[in-house]
Amino acid sequence: MSRKPFSPINLIFIVINSLLVFLRFSITDFAAIFRVLIVGNLVLFIATALSFRLYVKGINATGTHGFIRGVYSAMMLKMVICIAAVLVYAFGFKPVDKIAVAVFFALYFIYTFAEIKIITRLNKEKKNA
Repeated sequence: MSRKPFSPINLIFIVINSLLVFLRFSITDFAAIFRVLIVGNLVLFIATALSFRLYVKGINATGTHGFIRGVYSAMMLKMVICIAAVLVYAFGFKPVDKIAVAVFFALYFIYTFAEIKIITRLNKEKKNA
């Protein structure tokens, strides 16, 4: 690959943050959940970066058990980080904005979809090499 495989995730992070900043200044009601979504996007970016490293480690593993361990570890790590973030928000801040939580999980699916797409492409390239 001529470019770094993680660059689409970086692009998604930048686009989502830009969109959130734009919405913050254009919609007055959006100010209440702005900080929650910015922090949520950062948490998702960090969780995706950590799980991406585990996926790549699993792809480069020599045996099947290493691959399976890498994939399951990556999925569990990302899920646990995201669930912990939502629980910290739910128990630490009152009132909980349900729209912010729904948008957070929508962002989770966006990051996960992009991550799986990249990992699948990396896996195909490795098998053909």
